[in-house]
Amino acid sequence: MTVAAAGCAHVVSLPPQVTLSEMEPSGRAAKPPDCDMPVLRHEPLRDFRKVAIVEALGNRFATEADVLPAVQRKACETGADAIVVNTSKAQTSESATGYYINSVAIVYGRENPTAAGTAYKMPREAILPPQPAQ
Repeated sequence: MTVAAAGCAHVVSLPPQVTLSEMEPSGRAAKPPDCDMPVLRHEPLRDFRKVAIVEALGNRFATEADVLPAVQRKACETGADAIVVNTSKAQTSESATGYYINSVAIVYGRENPTAAGTAYKMPREAILPPQPAQ
């Protein structure tokens, strides 16, 4: 009976550990944790800004399918339009063992919207009165 019970034991899986490091403000409101966050494997051809680095480490039995949803949930918090996966691999090292994902949360567009309290650069023509023609 004891042998049969031992054969039924399963590994308790802890959720992936996810960290977010903001690179610059996205200028967007946070999205709900279950937002539809597209996953890109290469940087897009259109203009975009990198707003955060999102890294995750799952346990040693985890796969990308186990860890990627946690990365997407964390990226939703930034208001990002998509994530670009830079690294996705099982690893065994001195410092960490498990399934590792390194990604960057991006927003489309080149310009960073002016944040509250940030100075706005006005064109010179708007500041100086027009000069008479000579």
